[in-house]
Amino acid sequence: MIITDRKKHLFKTSQGKYVAPTPIENMFLASKYIDQFVLIGDRRMFITALIVPDFEALKEFADANRIAYKDEKELTDMKQIYELLDKELAVFQKKLAAFEKVRKFTILDKPFSIESGEITPSLKVKRKVIEERYRDLIEGMYKGTD
Repeated sequence: MIITDRKKHLFKTSQGKYVAPTPIENMFLASKYIDQFVLIGDRRMFITALIVPDFEALKEFADANRIAYKDEKELTDMKQIYELLDKELAVFQKKLAAFEKVRKFTILDKPFSIESGEITPSLKVKRKVIEERYRDLIEGMYKGTD
């Protein structure tokens, strides 16, 4: 095994597989529809993600596809947007090992920020803060899988 990330940023799934989240997150950030991306999976059955979409790209997609919406919150709750991001993830994770693939995700309606303490001034994600703040959403992705 070659460790390609800082050791403290490795996490171990409940099956004992080690995952370096940063390279995987960076891969998904290549999507024009994704602005911020955080993998979740430490001591869990499978990998999930919290996604902050690129709202401008989503609005362009919605307008081009005649999808009506009032605001960003409504846009992130739409089935068509979930399906769009699901297709994006499928394309990007073709090369990943099965245990590294994102099985479920949640779309957030506002970005992580320095002011909220979710990212550092150098724009690194504070995983503990995010996992704590979005605990209910994260647990919801794992419900019924134990």
